[in-house]
Amino acid sequence: MSEMQSFEQSLSEAELTAWLRLLATEGVGDITARLLLTQFGLPEQIFVQSYSSLIRVVSERVARNLLAPANTELQQQIERTLNWYQQPNNHIITLDSPLYPPSLLTTADPPAILYAKGRLELLGQARALAIVGSRNATAQGLKNTEWFAEELARGGCHIISGLALGIDSAAHQGALKAYCANPTMAGSTIAVIGTGCDI
Repeated sequence: MSEMQSFEQSLSEAELTAWLRLLATEGVGDITARLLLTQFGLPEQIFVQSYSSLIRVVSERVARNLLAPANTELQQQIERTLNWYQQPNNHIITLDSPLYPPSLLTTADPPAILYAKGRLELLGQARALAIVGSRNATAQGLKNTEWFAEELARGGCHIISGLALGIDSAAHQGALKAYCANPTMAGSTIAVIGTGCDI
Protein backbone atom coordinates (compact mmCIF):
# COMPACT_ATOMS: atom_id res chain seq x y z
CA MET A 1 0.00 0.00 0.00
CA SER A 2 1.42 3.40 -0.98
CA GLU A 3 1.80 6.32 1.45
CA MET A 4 -0.97 8.12 -0.45
CA GLN A 5 -3.44 5.28 -0.14
CA SER A 6 -2.48 4.83 3.50
CA PHE A 7 -3.19 8.47 4.37
CA GLU A 8 -6.45 8.54 2.47
CA GLN A 9 -7.65 5.41 4.21
CA SER A 10 -6.65 6.84 7.60
CA LEU A 11 -9.45 9.41 7.33
CA SER A 12 -12.45 7.81 8.98
CA GLU A 13 -15.88 8.14 7.41
CA ALA A 14 -16.89 10.41 10.32
CA GLU A 15 -13.91 12.71 9.71
CA LEU A 16 -14.55 12.88 5.99
CA THR A 17 -18.26 13.46 6.60
CA ALA A 18 -17.39 16.39 8.88
CA TRP A 19 -15.20 17.95 6.16
CA LEU A 20 -17.96 17.53 3.58
CA ARG A 21 -20.62 18.87 5.93
CA LEU A 22 -18.50 21.92 6.80
CA LEU A 23 -18.07 22.92 3.15
CA ALA A 24 -21.72 22.19 2.34
CA THR A 25 -23.05 24.34 5.21
CA GLU A 26 -24.86 27.39 3.90
CA GLY A 27 -22.70 30.49 4.36
CA VAL A 28 -19.43 28.54 4.67
CA GLY A 29 -17.02 28.87 1.77
CA ASP A 30 -13.29 28.28 1.68
CA ILE A 31 -12.41 31.53 3.49
CA THR A 32 -14.89 30.98 6.32
CA ALA A 33 -13.87 27.33 6.56
CA ARG A 34 -10.21 28.32 6.98
CA LEU A 35 -11.15 30.83 9.70
CA LEU A 36 -13.07 28.13 11.57
CA LEU A 37 -10.31 25.56 11.10
CA THR A 38 -7.69 28.02 12.37
CA GLN A 39 -9.77 28.84 15.44
CA PHE A 40 -11.12 25.41 16.41
CA GLY A 41 -9.08 22.73 14.65
CA LEU A 42 -10.48 19.96 12.47
CA PRO A 43 -14.12 20.04 11.29
CA GLU A 44 -15.37 17.59 13.94
CA GLN A 45 -14.26 20.10 16.58
CA ILE A 46 -16.12 22.94 14.87
CA PHE A 47 -19.46 21.14 15.12
CA VAL A 48 -19.16 20.65 18.89
CA GLN A 49 -18.54 24.33 19.65
CA SER A 50 -21.09 26.45 21.48
CA TYR A 51 -23.06 29.15 19.72
CA SER A 52 -21.20 31.83 21.70
CA SER A 53 -17.83 30.41 20.61
CA LEU A 54 -18.87 30.26 16.96
CA ILE A 55 -20.20 33.84 16.76
CA ARG A 56 -16.76 35.12 17.75
CA VAL A 57 -15.59 33.85 14.35
CA VAL A 58 -18.65 33.80 12.06
CA SER A 59 -21.99 35.55 11.73
CA GLU A 60 -25.01 34.50 13.80
CA ARG A 61 -26.64 32.99 10.71
CA VAL A 62 -23.59 30.84 9.90
CA ALA A 63 -23.27 29.79 13.55
CA ARG A 64 -26.92 28.65 13.56
CA ASN A 65 -26.37 26.75 10.29
CA LEU A 66 -23.32 24.98 11.74
CA LEU A 67 -25.22 23.91 14.85
CA ALA A 68 -28.37 22.78 13.01
CA PRO A 69 -28.67 19.04 12.35
CA ALA A 70 -27.89 18.06 8.77
CA ASN A 71 -31.12 18.04 6.77
CA THR A 72 -32.10 15.26 4.38
CA GLU A 73 -30.76 17.08 1.30
CA LEU A 74 -27.37 17.63 2.92
CA GLN A 75 -27.21 14.02 4.12
CA GLN A 76 -27.98 12.80 0.59
CA GLN A 77 -25.32 15.06 -0.90
CA ILE A 78 -22.73 13.73 1.56
CA GLU A 79 -23.79 10.14 0.84
CA ARG A 80 -23.43 10.69 -2.93
CA THR A 81 -19.96 12.16 -2.39
CA LEU A 82 -18.90 9.24 -0.17
CA ASN A 83 -20.17 6.79 -2.80
CA TRP A 84 -18.15 8.63 -5.47
CA TYR A 85 -15.08 8.48 -3.21
CA GLN A 86 -15.36 4.70 -2.90
CA GLN A 87 -14.96 4.24 -6.67
CA PRO A 88 -11.48 3.35 -8.00
CA ASN A 89 -9.09 6.26 -8.63
CA ASN A 90 -11.35 8.81 -6.91
CA HIS A 91 -9.73 10.86 -4.14
CA ILE A 92 -10.73 13.54 -1.65
CA ILE A 93 -7.84 15.66 -0.43
CA THR A 94 -8.47 17.87 2.59
CA LEU A 95 -6.52 21.00 3.48
CA ASP A 96 -4.72 19.17 6.31
CA SER A 97 -3.60 16.29 4.10
CA PRO A 98 0.10 15.75 3.33
CA LEU A 99 -1.14 14.99 -0.21
CA TYR A 100 -2.40 18.56 -0.68
CA PRO A 101 -0.32 20.18 -3.46
CA PRO A 102 2.30 22.42 -1.78
CA SER A 103 2.15 25.05 -4.54
CA LEU A 104 -1.62 25.40 -4.05
CA LEU A 105 -1.17 25.89 -0.30
CA THR A 106 0.89 29.02 -0.98
CA THR A 107 -1.94 30.74 -2.88
CA ALA A 108 -4.11 33.39 -1.24
CA ASP A 109 -7.26 31.26 -1.27
CA PRO A 110 -6.57 27.50 -1.36
CA PRO A 111 -9.71 25.34 -1.55
CA ALA A 112 -10.42 23.43 1.68
CA ILE A 113 -11.20 20.24 -0.24
CA LEU A 114 -9.95 18.94 -3.58
CA TYR A 115 -11.70 16.18 -5.49
CA ALA A 116 -9.24 14.29 -7.66
CA LYS A 117 -9.42 11.49 -10.15
CA GLY A 118 -6.36 9.60 -11.32
CA ARG A 119 -2.70 9.78 -10.34
CA LEU A 120 -2.26 11.88 -7.20
CA GLU A 121 1.52 11.77 -7.38
CA LEU A 122 1.39 14.25 -10.28
CA LEU A 123 -0.02 16.98 -8.02
CA GLY A 124 3.20 17.48 -6.10
CA GLN A 125 5.55 17.59 -9.07
CA ALA A 126 7.85 20.59 -9.33
CA ARG A 127 8.25 20.38 -13.11
CA ALA A 128 4.84 21.57 -14.21
CA LEU A 129 3.55 24.38 -16.39
CA ALA A 130 0.04 25.73 -16.78
CA ILE A 131 -1.23 26.45 -20.29
CA VAL A 132 -4.62 28.13 -20.61
CA GLY A 133 -6.29 30.24 -23.24
CA SER A 134 -9.27 30.96 -25.42
CA ARG A 135 -12.05 28.46 -26.02
CA ASN A 136 -12.43 29.97 -29.50
CA ALA A 137 -8.81 29.73 -30.55
CA THR A 138 -7.62 29.96 -34.13
CA ALA A 139 -6.52 26.81 -35.93
CA GLN A 140 -2.93 28.03 -35.76
CA GLY A 141 -3.26 28.76 -32.04
CA LEU A 142 -4.49 25.20 -31.41
CA LYS A 143 -1.69 23.72 -33.49
CA ASN A 144 0.98 25.81 -31.75
CA THR A 145 -0.39 24.96 -28.30
CA GLU A 146 -0.49 21.23 -28.97
CA TRP A 147 3.08 21.29 -30.33
CA PHE A 148 4.36 23.43 -27.43
CA ALA A 149 2.71 21.16 -24.80
CA GLU A 150 3.97 18.01 -26.51
CA GLU A 151 7.56 19.30 -26.57
CA LEU A 152 7.43 20.39 -22.93
CA ALA A 153 5.94 17.06 -21.85
CA ARG A 154 8.53 15.20 -23.92
CA GLY A 155 11.14 16.96 -21.76
CA GLY A 156 9.45 15.71 -18.56
CA CYS A 157 7.26 18.71 -17.75
CA HIS A 158 3.69 18.07 -16.59
CA ILE A 159 1.11 20.23 -18.36
CA ILE A 160 -1.72 21.72 -16.31
CA SER A 161 -4.83 23.15 -17.92
CA GLY A 162 -8.57 23.55 -17.42
CA LEU A 163 -10.09 20.81 -19.59
CA ALA A 164 -12.13 23.38 -21.56
CA LEU A 165 -12.46 23.44 -25.32
CA GLY A 166 -9.87 25.32 -27.35
CA ILE A 167 -6.39 26.02 -26.00
CA ASP A 168 -6.91 23.94 -22.84
CA SER A 169 -7.85 20.84 -24.83
CA ALA A 170 -4.94 21.32 -27.21
CA ALA A 171 -2.53 21.55 -24.26
CA HIS A 172 -3.87 18.31 -22.75
CA GLN A 173 -3.75 16.56 -26.13
CA GLY A 174 -0.15 17.58 -26.74
CA ALA A 175 0.96 16.34 -23.33
CA LEU A 176 -0.92 13.06 -23.80
CA LYS A 177 0.77 12.54 -27.17
CA ALA A 178 4.18 12.79 -25.54
CA TYR A 179 3.15 10.59 -22.61
CA CYS A 180 1.67 7.86 -24.85
CA ALA A 181 4.87 7.84 -26.94
CA ASN A 182 7.15 7.49 -23.89
CA PRO A 183 5.36 7.04 -20.52
CA THR A 184 8.55 6.43 -18.56
CA MET A 185 10.25 9.70 -19.55
CA ALA A 186 7.55 12.17 -20.58
CA GLY A 187 5.46 14.37 -18.35
CA SER A 188 1.72 13.88 -18.19
CA THR A 189 -1.26 16.20 -17.95
CA ILE A 190 -3.33 17.51 -15.06
CA ALA A 191 -6.80 18.99 -15.51
CA VAL A 192 -8.00 21.53 -12.94
CA ILE A 193 -11.71 22.20 -13.20
CA GLY A 194 -14.03 24.31 -11.07
CA THR A 195 -16.88 21.80 -11.04
CA GLY A 196 -17.22 18.06 -10.80
CA CYS A 197 -16.33 15.98 -13.86
CA ASP A 198 -20.02 15.12 -14.17
CA ILE A 199 -20.97 18.74 -14.96
